[in-house]
Amino acid sequence: MYVCMRTTLIIEDPLFREAKQKAAATGTSLSELMNSALRRFLFTPIGKSLEKTERFSMPVFGDLEKLYQTPAQLAELRDEGR
Repeated sequence: MYVCMRTTLIIEDPLFREAKQKAAATGTSLSELMNSALRRFLFTPIGKSLEKTERFSMPVFGDLEKLYQTPAQLAELRDEGR
């Protein structure tokens, strides 16, 4: 048996409209959609994504020493073509 509490939330209008559309599209109530989303947020371990995604790896070519540059060096590179 669930114990329920009523409360008032302030939700941005675009987010509210999107949530209502999603609830209607899935045949559920807005309350159940919000409860489900809150459960997923609260019970998903920190550091794990809500969606299963593959880790992105970017290949790096060339001299690895030049990868790490000071802010001044980066600013110089940015301004080279001006």
